[in-house]
Amino acid sequence: MTSTPLIFLTADTLLAKRWLAALPHGNVLADMQQLAGLNETHTVLLDMDGLTSPVWQSEGWPQLRERHRWVACSGVPDEETGLTALQQGCVGYCHAFADPGMLQQVVQVVSAGELWVGRALLSRLLSAVQQRVAPPAADPLAGRLSEREAQVARLAAQGVSNKQIARDLDITERTVKAHLTSSFAKLGVADRLQLSLLLNRR
Repeated sequence: MTSTPLIFLTADTLLAKRWLAALPHGNVLADMQQLAGLNETHTVLLDMDGLTSPVWQSEGWPQLRERHRWVACSGVPDEETGLTALQQGCVGYCHAFADPGMLQQVVQVVSAGELWVGRALLSRLLSAVQQRVAPPAADPLAGRLSEREAQVARLAAQGVSNKQIARDLDITERTVKAHLTSSFAKLGVADRLQLSLLLNRR
């Protein structure tokens, strides 16, 4: 699985037991304030159904969002809520009662620095980003990435999967991942969403 520290942020004991059954190395917290003292980056499964107000409305959200990798979970997921969660800094959105295998995949993916969202939701998210910001005056990748890294980065920012990028550019999927890891580090971004924002900002 993954060695990344894992937190279950929920006050629902039944949901906590379900998550622990799928991911035994997780720790349950019932209050977001308990995260404030954690300096190490954690992957956090957030039970959105148990909240009286969204976490991003809390005073400490900007710091917690930057420190940890958040997966918003709901028993009744919908695209609008998922879109909002991702726009507010979450890196994943999934069904709170997903089967154990799916939850394990979610944690593996986001702990590795990727986004976990359905393709339809990702397309909406990237489309919203591209519609709300003006094209950059200059190429933000110029002089910062190699030609191949820039090709991969532009396709990734459009929501193209690693597998499809590999096919389009006639390279291996492992090479695509390596180029993205290198590009993210050079550009100072954490994932595809931040990459898309960079490529489409004013």
